[in-house]
Amino acid sequence: MSRFLRMPVAVLLLLVCLVSIRGTAEEESELRPLVIQADFAGLVMTGVAYSVHPGLTVHNVRPLIPLYDIAEASASLAYNAQTWPTGTVFVSVVDPGVGTERKSVVLKTGNGLYFVSPDNGSLSGPAELYGIDAVREIDESVNRRPGTEWSHTFHGRDVYSYTGARLAAGVIDFEEVGPLLPAQVVTLDMPAGSYSNGVFDGQIAGGVGRLGNIFFNIDRALFEQDSPVYGDRYQVEIRRGEDTVWSGSVPYVRSFGSVPVGDNLLFINSSGDLAIAINQGNFAETHGIGYGVSWTVRIEREAGAARSVDTTVPSRDIEVPVTWTYPAAADADNPVPLAILIHGHGGDRHEEGGFTRVARKLAERGIASIRMDFAG
Repeated sequence: MSRFLRMPVAVLLLLVCLVSIRGTAEEESELRPLVIQADFAGLVMTGVAYSVHPGLTVHNVRPLIPLYDIAEASASLAYNAQTWPTGTVFVSVVDPGVGTERKSVVLKTGNGLYFVSPDNGSLSGPAELYGIDAVREIDESVNRRPGTEWSHTFHGRDVYSYTGARLAAGVIDFEEVGPLLPAQVVTLDMPAGSYSNGVFDGQIAGGVGRLGNIFFNIDRALFEQDSPVYGDRYQVEIRRGEDTVWSGSVPYVRSFGSVPVGDNLLFINSSGDLAIAINQGNFAETHGIGYGVSWTVRIEREAGAARSVDTTVPSRDIEVPVTWTYPAAADADNPVPLAILIHGHGGDRHEEGGFTRVARKLAERGIASIRMDFAG
């Protein structure tokens, strides 16, 4: 009789194993990646995360954020988050105001990422780049590491990594983080650069760390307004307040290997911002460059090829935008021929950069040009 009972018992044990394996797989599939960045070393926050759930995958951002550098924390979050899957939880601990009235929040962005941080400007970058879906204040009566209520100087350990791990492990959902706040975060005062009459004006936005490839608040779209071509040379002047710290002629190139080792280059970095570097060197360290509102830059295509002036002319009570492009040597004593560039239906005077390039090439051959937007 026992021989006939062995088969059902074996099948039952197999089913139990399958259910157990399935349950474990489903539990693991609910875990989200957890990414931690900070301006100090140590693995205590990683340990907090694993104490919440040992199955979590925790990733620590290296190199460290410079001490107290909220702007760099913001830029790092925006840059690093671009490739992580929906649901990833980021913890940022750059918190010079720890223990003060600044809020502790979780930002959910429009693309479904979560950012746990003090609301001190660190969230400015991801909020701008990915949009804000919702913001919740962390309820520390629930989402705080037990037994740390007495501590007021290490919220990275006691609040942020703990809350981030609970969210990543599915212990809590976003609604259980805490009360809903207005859909806004503290933003940093970093205006966009500008372009006018062939000259870029901007600020040094970052990049003064280990590599020293400094970048400006001049993004790729703005730089394209000058219709740059690889090999063009630009005059770059970097100032701190009223003092010129560095100036020089730099080629605009595709990448580092486009110039000899030790040479300077102007390029679009992997975040889409205009940057300057030394091939296999540290530009910021070599020239003593910092960043922030007191550090400004002026960039202009090197003299000798072409100049452009944007203006307007009145026509039927409308100010029509006009661009003049002419050889740098042209003046009242050195007149040059003039070409009129007329755009097609539905276009404008730039023709998606086509007319800009034509105008520059004409100027290089000694011919001025004028192009305008039709007024109706």
